[in-house]
This record gives sequence, C-alpha cells and structure tokens, in this order.
Amino acid sequence: MPVAKVTDIAFGRLQSPDLDQAEEFLLAFGFVRSARTKDTLYMRGTDPAPYLHVTHLGEPKFIGFAYYARSEEDLDRLSQVEGASKVEPIDAPGGGKRVRLRDPHGFQIEVVHGMEMPAPLPVRRNVLNWGPEKLRRVGELTRLPPEPAQVKRMGHGVIATTDLPRTLGWYRETFGLICSAGMPLGLSGVCITKGSAAGAMSTIFEIRLAPCRVR
Repeated sequence: MPVAKVTDIAFGRLQSPDLDQAEEFLLAFGFVRSARTKDTLYMRGTDPAPYLHVTHLGEPKFIGFAYYARSEEDLDRLSQVEGASKVEPIDAPGGGKRVRLRDPHGFQIEVVHGMEMPAPLPVRRNVLNWGPEKLRRVGELTRLPPEPAQVKRMGHGVIATTDLPRTLGWYRETFGLICSAGMPLGLSGVCITKGSAAGAMSTIFEIRLAPCRVR
C-alpha cells in the first residue's frame, strides 16, 4: 500500500536569475500572472488553480513538482516518510498546507492540500458548425487573434532518470501513482504514470536514460 494517493499534478517550481525575463516568456506562452513578490513569480492558467508555475529568483535550476493530496490526513502520513518535512503552511496565493520530500534524484516534491481555488478565467471559444446546428457560422470567417494561446492547466511533468525501477518504485510506493503505459526505447525505457483523479491521464512521464560515455 502506498503512503498516500495523490490526485493530480499541481505545479512546477524553478529558479531564474531574471524574473522580468521569466515573466515575459511565460506571458508569451499563455500564462497569466497570479502574484509576484521581489523574489518569486506565480503564474496561473484559466482553470481554477492559484498557480501552475512558480519561479524563484536565483541561478537557473529546476527545483521540482507538486501534487494534490486527497486529504490533510494524507499529508500527516507523508510527513512520517524518512526525510520529509513536517506539515507546514504555504505562504503563497491560495494558502493551504504542504509536505516537502526528496525523490531519488534529490528533486523537491511537494504534496499540497487545502488551497483556496480562485474563479476560472474567461476562455476564448470559436463558434463551430456541428451537430444539429451546422450553419451557425455561415458567412463568417474564423480568424485566430495574433496573441498567445491560453494555458488551461498543468497536465504532466517530465523527469529523466538513469534508474527507472528505483524512481518509479519510489513514486508508486510514496504517492500511489499508477503505471498506465510502458514501452522500450532501445537502451532506454519509458513509463507514463497517473494520479487517482478522473482525467489525470498523465501525471508524470519518466524516462530512463542510458549513462553517458565519452569515447
């Protein structure tokens, strides 16, 4: 039995030496600013989540991912895992609580619960001719505005590993992730895992890489 069963991926956490440049890129990508402090940038999508992407000021670095817990009791159980933090409040938009852990590669993995979800943002929708109303757009041209596509939600994250069985075992045993697909790729292997929420098709995508050799 896993320690807990996460329901979905929540957000990614990174570092950048220039928050202005990071925000410019993320806005062009289709994110919306949720909040910004002197050393942290929070960006969201159109779905009702406080943020999907967190950037801290610092040397370029990937810090880790966060997942949603089913309950605060799951956070209590995860806090008992070796090396895990205590259950602690989240000082960020939406609040809530979290537990921080380290995966086999040293990445920080957070599990969060109790965040206050904001209202969804308006989504642009094109009128379609389909079903019983095939002539709804007769004479009208569809033209996409020259602007970023809207980011909706975070669907999956990618972690490269040189030890797929160990890494996959840790995520399964700790968070209850399920291997929904697997395939060999030459010297490498791939496993797609998912959380327990309906529609959480790909929560994390893990790749096993062959060790690099210099000849």
